[in-house]
Amino acid sequence: MNYRSPSFALGAQSIRYTGKYNASILKYQKQISSGQRLHRPSDDPVAFRQVNSLTVRLNELRTEEFSIQDAENKLNTSVSQLQESNNLLTSAKLLAQQGISSLSQSERNALAVEAESLLQSLQDISKTKSAGAYLYGGTRSDVLPFEFSNPAAEGGTLGVEYFGSSQHSRAFIGEAVSVETFYAGDVVFGDSQRGDTIHFGDSGAKVGSGTDNIIGRATLQVKHTATTFLGGSGITAGTSTDSDNIIGAAGKYRLTVNDTSGDGSAGTISLDGGSEFAYTSGDTDLEIIGPNGARVSVDTTAITAGFNGTIDIVADGTLSVDGGETTIPIDFTGNQTVTDSTTGRFVHIDTTDVSRSGDDYLDFPGTSDAFQVLYELTQDLRNTRDLDSSELSDSLDRRLGELENVADHVLDVMGQQSASLQTLQQLEFRVQDFQLQTETQLSNLQSTDIAEAVLRMQNDQSLLEYTYAITADISSRGLIDFLR
Repeated sequence: MNYRSPSFALGAQSIRYTGKYNASILKYQKQISSGQRLHRPSDDPVAFRQVNSLTVRLNELRTEEFSIQDAENKLNTSVSQLQESNNLLTSAKLLAQQGISSLSQSERNALAVEAESLLQSLQDISKTKSAGAYLYGGTRSDVLPFEFSNPAAEGGTLGVEYFGSSQHSRAFIGEAVSVETFYAGDVVFGDSQRGDTIHFGDSGAKVGSGTDNIIGRATLQVKHTATTFLGGSGITAGTSTDSDNIIGAAGKYRLTVNDTSGDGSAGTISLDGGSEFAYTSGDTDLEIIGPNGARVSVDTTAITAGFNGTIDIVADGTLSVDGGETTIPIDFTGNQTVTDSTTGRFVHIDTTDVSRSGDDYLDFPGTSDAFQVLYELTQDLRNTRDLDSSELSDSLDRRLGELENVADHVLDVMGQQSASLQTLQQLEFRVQDFQLQTETQLSNLQSTDIAEAVLRMQNDQSLLEYTYAITADISSRGLIDFLR
């Protein structure tokens, strides 16, 4: 039996194939003109999914590269600033060396001016910003890290208040890598190598036992408060007792009285075997000077008639390290704690042999940060503590040692940041390689193979023309031809 397709079925097939080949030709034309093989999921569902995954990965890699470059910029800026800091500290060391060898105070004053300029430059470096954030604020990079103030008490050190965080800030690169960028300023410019407390002065005070926590330097004020004469001599403190400079427990100092009149009206008094001073019963404020400048004022108006002999003296005093804001009485023991009321910090003092009032000086090596060491250098160069040549040379030598310590510390931090930069550069190279590989894969999936697309389009064009020809042939046959 012969089966014949009805004419409407042949027409429908012709239309379907014509639409198919036209759509295919348009697709290849679009691929050739745009250079892109994929425009919608239906073009190649598997490849389209791969393209989406690779695009996400490429964006991740670009984000990582941006994070790396941002961290590199911050670290490069910091390393540059730390290099400048090291240069400043090196210049300061030269000033300290020149100060040690200088014999002229005017020359040291000129060196102090240079040191002040170095200090100002270092303070400016501590406030450096990168991308609107403070480099040396740690995790609190949004606040000014340092504020500076002159010492509350004469002979003290520069006030440095740190408002940043003591924790370094980290930049996170991807999910597994992080690097420190904003360093904590108190770590960068500090020095944690605390040494033994150093005391120098003429009061007889010494460094006590225990751990001190005052930083930088301090002036130990030793003041006379009261004088008491033991025994039955009748001698009392003179009206100018505030000018007495002796301090000591009973037996430390002694007066020797010789009543030459026999009735107490006249005689001589000496202090600790020193020069004899004539007295009368009318003296209410007689100054007696002993060996080494020891000085005491006496009132002889009530001296006991015929008294000849020695008198033990009790001379009380106080200690202070905050300019006299607070004081503690001297108890002549091996360990007294003297507290600075302005900071709450303290120092231990051995007062066993305290014998004279005056200002002593305390240095706390290794406790000053870079700013304080530079400030103390300026003060030593100006000799604000009125040290003798030997003490001044020793003090400048200590400043030199501290400058070397803080400079070494700055170099250590700079080395850490340089190592981080090297790591970041290697990581950046890897990320860029991954980016190139991913971009190549994307290009291979997305880009049109022109030769293949032209060949396929030509093939579809031929099929379309063949379809047109067959359709025309069928449409032109008569009824008799169809029935045959």
